[in-house]
Amino acid sequence: MTEVTAPQDAAAPRRRWWLRALRLVVAALLAAGILVVGGLSIALLTFDPNQYKTALIQAMKEREHRTLRLPGTLELKLLPPLTLRTGPFTLSERDSDAPFARADDLRLHLDLFALLRHRLVVDRVVMVRPQVHIVRDAQGRFNFDDLLPGAQPGAELSRLALRLSVHRLQIDQGDILYDDDKAQWHGRFAALDAEIAGLDGSSQGAVRVQTAARFTQPAMDTRLALRALLQADPAQHTVTLSHLALSAQGDALGATALQAQLSAAGMMLTTRPAGSLQLRQAALQASGRAGGDALKLQAGLPALDIAADAVRAGAVHATAELGTAQPLRVQFDTQPATGTWDALRVAAAQLDLQRGTPGQPGAVQLAAASPLQCAMSPLRCELPALKLSGRIDGGAAAQTLALQGTAQYAAAAPAGVQAQFDLRGRLAGSTLQLGGALTRAAAAPAALTLNLDADRLDLDAWLPAPTGARPQRAAGSAALPAWPLPALHVDAHFKCGSLTLKGTQWIAVQGQLRSDGRSVTLQPLNAQGFGGRVSTTLHADLAQQRYTVQQQAAEVSVQPLWRALTGQDLLLGKAGWTLHLSAQGATMQALLASLSGTAHVEVKNGALKGLNLLQPLHNARPLLAARRDRRLPLTAGEQTGFTLLRASFTLRQGVAQNDDLLLQTPLLRVTGEGWFDLPAQRLDYVLLPAVSGVPTARDAAEFAAVRNLTVPLRISGEFARPVCTVLWSQAGKPALRQLLQPSLQRQLPPPGASGAQPPAAGLLKRWLP
Repeated sequence: MTEVTAPQDAAAPRRRWWLRALRLVVAALLAAGILVVGGLSIALLTFDPNQYKTALIQAMKEREHRTLRLPGTLELKLLPPLTLRTGPFTLSERDSDAPFARADDLRLHLDLFALLRHRLVVDRVVMVRPQVHIVRDAQGRFNFDDLLPGAQPGAELSRLALRLSVHRLQIDQGDILYDDDKAQWHGRFAALDAEIAGLDGSSQGAVRVQTAARFTQPAMDTRLALRALLQADPAQHTVTLSHLALSAQGDALGATALQAQLSAAGMMLTTRPAGSLQLRQAALQASGRAGGDALKLQAGLPALDIAADAVRAGAVHATAELGTAQPLRVQFDTQPATGTWDALRVAAAQLDLQRGTPGQPGAVQLAAASPLQCAMSPLRCELPALKLSGRIDGGAAAQTLALQGTAQYAAAAPAGVQAQFDLRGRLAGSTLQLGGALTRAAAAPAALTLNLDADRLDLDAWLPAPTGARPQRAAGSAALPAWPLPALHVDAHFKCGSLTLKGTQWIAVQGQLRSDGRSVTLQPLNAQGFGGRVSTTLHADLAQQRYTVQQQAAEVSVQPLWRALTGQDLLLGKAGWTLHLSAQGATMQALLASLSGTAHVEVKNGALKGLNLLQPLHNARPLLAARRDRRLPLTAGEQTGFTLLRASFTLRQGVAQNDDLLLQTPLLRVTGEGWFDLPAQRLDYVLLPAVSGVPTARDAAEFAAVRNLTVPLRISGEFARPVCTVLWSQAGKPALRQLLQPSLQRQLPPPGASGAQPPAAGLLKRWLP
């Protein structure tokens, strides 16, 4: 039987057939791809986007009421990549020809295959030198509100034939002009360069933004830089930022050489269906200079969660340090906050302030603590259980503070800002009630009202201890302290049961102080003390540094008042006086040199200490015969009692002149004339005593020689060391006037400068031929 064997290469043709089939399929697919791409290329190359330019301009005019200008030619480039270029364009404000936005060029880098699936995917949007003018009016409306989705009735994004998706945005040399009338911010963000990726939600992208903030109100010239990772998911309406870092360098908000860094580990913003915000590990660090002094600021917020109306915030910790001559440190701490926008509650918040070194002059330590209740829109804050405590090392002894009460703050657009407080407690051992309000309307300056009621205040305890006569004299050239509230209108009412000032003690003190920032008026200040009463009105023109004072006093015991003010004991009696004075200058010495006005003094039933006017008249006969002038020592144990002392003064450029002195004693009638140079602390005065009463029988013979005879007594020199001379050589002589007048004239300011008259001319002319 014969076995037949098949040929071994019979399967080879079958395998080659499948290979040929595969090659044919691949070739067909390549041919189809070439036909599709080629056809699409021909379609794109023959497509002219300028056919739609007129329709686009017309649609913008009809739907948005804005004018779109495209003076160039729209270009569509196929490779690489598919790019649509508009060239320069301008978009106007709504219903106006004023420009809202413009750019030198706008380029859209498109995804070709997404376009085939009816999706408009823009890989990159590039704007070249865009300029945008953003305006916000006093009611808070922006000039682009009408362009936002849903701003116009019937506007629906779903009507778009293509679904839009943008991957990246690039801005080259942008310029944003910003005018906010509501917040009073006016300026621009210049040289804006930005690259923003991660806009399509598929993955994170880097964000880099740089610009220069140059504002005129508030004054600002700062470089800003933003770095972060962004993932924006349009489908989920979320924006997530991680590794956020915002830096600022320059001058801003009153600080110079500012170096600031704001960072956060993460932030997530959700816009729909309900807005929410999550912030984690936010921190702020800043340094710079404020008024030439070093400034440091640190703040931290571990967490913030806002979901619809619910708010949760972590504990806040912030510190600020200012390196002045008396270093200032402020620290603010809160416990976590929970609640809603209209009722946010913080269990405890505390503010600590420390100035200078504790125990050293000028050191201040203050602490304010209270639960905190807030509403955010409009902003309102309430401190229902405020406690203030502290220590002030300002004067001869440390003063303590312990007050408690309530405080409120509210910011409402129509009424402006208003803060109120009502505190009671103890200050430096005195029972104190302090209430007031701070208000600020949109078109008016801030106004502060205060009401102070204290049972006793010792202001001397707050002032530095005296350091001797010489330092006080040198301090006359030091500048006067400035008014501490230049930007406020102040209306303060105060009452004090007992007030100690400059060693004097007054009771029933009350007054009112007003200021408009340009001037300060104290009218009137009424007080009782030293057996009498005093009423004072003071007005200060801060711009001109001019001061006027009017004062009236009655039944005041002169001796204790004069001793408390000067440490000297020169005058006894019950006094009344009227002052109308004005001065101008930046130092105490300048004020004395310009002091002008009038003064009238009357003292009853008193005595001149240190001078006995009767003593020179004893043994008058031999002294008259000798005609020799004699020094009369001023002795503490001597005095001249009187029933009335009256005098009026005219002050010009710090020189007080008098020519109507009248001093009456049971035996003497004394008149006088002279001047007192207050800046130079010198005087030259002539007393003209004459025996007018009836002496006792024992003294009748002794005073007979000088009865109805004037014996001049001259007091001259420095206030601290005056020289008293009895002019026996000139007693009753007509030459007295010619003798004294030249000396007095030499001490007076030039007549052209002050209009002063020789002080001896009036009175001596009446007494002498």
